[in-house]
Amino acid sequence: MKKYLIASILLIGLSVNCIYSQFTFVRIDPAVVHGSADSIIKSHGVVKNTTSSTITLNISIINRYVSPGWDSIGICDWHLCYGAGTYNITSSIVPGVFETLYVYFYPNGIQGNGHCTVSINYQSTTINQDFAVQTDPLGITQISSIIKEFSLGQNYPNPFNPATKINFSIPKSDHISLRVYDILGREVKILVNESLTPGEYEIDFDGKGLSSGMYYYSLRAGEYVDVKKMVLVK
Repeated sequence: MKKYLIASILLIGLSVNCIYSQFTFVRIDPAVVHGSADSIIKSHGVVKNTTSSTITLNISIINRYVSPGWDSIGICDWHLCYGAGTYNITSSIVPGVFETLYVYFYPNGIQGNGHCTVSINYQSTTINQDFAVQTDPLGITQISSIIKEFSLGQNYPNPFNPATKINFSIPKSDHISLRVYDILGREVKILVNESLTPGEYEIDFDGKGLSSGMYYYSLRAGEYVDVKKMVLVK
């Protein structure tokens, strides 16, 4: 008898929740969406009005983070797209239709990651969903996974025009930074800025848009640092 009573209470509770849940909000994409640093990366979810009339939702982007150099996070609802940095909007939604909501991240060619929480509220109901993205290095290839020590190879060809390849090896998982600087020490390109597993890697560097001259590339992994020269000739 006790078991039946508990089951009845749970069913009543579920019924009450269904009655007072006026909308649903679900993230469709994976928890972390991967993309190129040279393009906008988006993640999306769907919203449904479960009432019998049109309602107006309050939508906020909270818990925001993007890597240094990235633009602010942007959002598009089922009516229009808002400029990056607009974190609070209201949006009407008709009953019974699944509507798509997009969250946009703008890496600006910089390797890194970003994340936020989209919070949707209507009357007494609030639903939160987390969205995150991470850039994948362009042109990076893992050659081997068995490595004994850190190393940074000389780029080849060298001199080059306009593309060259750079090899590096890491014996353990670590956050890797591979950056290119001009002769004055100004950063001109971030090739890698993320955690990698042990292995030997090869990455392409395209000097298109850069002037002829000497450049430096630096590998940082934990306490390991190495710098080498390369020459761009056009």
